[in-house]
Amino acid sequence: MEKVFIFDEDIKTRSFLYELISELGWSVHTVASGSVILDLLKNERPALIILAEQEGEFCGFSLVKKIRTFDKDVKIIVLFNSASGPGRDPGLVSREADISTYLPKDFQDPRIIKEIISVLNQQIYIKPEGMTIRGNILVVDDEIEGRETVAGFLRRRGFGADTALSGEECVEMIKQKPYDLVLLDISLAGMDGLLTLKRIREVNANVKVIMSTGLANPDLVEQAKSLGADDYLVKPFNFGSLEASLIALLISKKRQSQDGV
Repeated sequence: MEKVFIFDEDIKTRSFLYELISELGWSVHTVASGSVILDLLKNERPALIILAEQEGEFCGFSLVKKIRTFDKDVKIIVLFNSASGPGRDPGLVSREADISTYLPKDFQDPRIIKEIISVLNQQIYIKPEGMTIRGNILVVDDEIEGRETVAGFLRRRGFGADTALSGEECVEMIKQKPYDLVLLDISLAGMDGLLTLKRIREVNANVKVIMSTGLANPDLVEQAKSLGADDYLVKPFNFGSLEASLIALLISKKRQSQDGV
């Protein structure tokens, strides 16, 4: 089983990341000292290293430089304090430091979790046999080929997946079954996707909703967000991105449930 190394002096961050990565089916090794990472790299090559931006010889970007003397290719994510901000453009920092991504340490935001999952997906698809994140997904699309292709992919990945061919059918199915997430096409015949989203929110305020469309229209994106959409994907799907998005939202839903939100 491929392994992920995690280093952060904050034990709460280490604990959260350990639970997150473990739930995705990966073997995790957490450490409280950056020097331990270097010792581990003498004998192991992880799929990913996640570490915090901190001061010190064996922390942050100083540690990244040392890691690169052992392994020039391993994926590295550096987390910065979200309260203080990145200081510089995250994309520029990532390129200059030769890391996969530079992210705020804000795990309440599903987009951050999605980014972490996306980096893992660059290595290999998340393994359904080890993953403990599960959910019932409703795929809503009036095009049968796209609808069944996505539903089939989700079932192979270990999720429950039902389908609806219209907004009207979607709303009725949500009334009858407690879905965790709805993947909703915005261009439906009859009741359009945005109106369907509004009706979904009237029936179930907690179900996660990902809108999908063949057009990257900023106005539609803003309308969808204002109506309560949790994410927005452009078709044709990259299945890795789709899986990253839905898992991030399912994890967010689980945390909200645990926190009593």
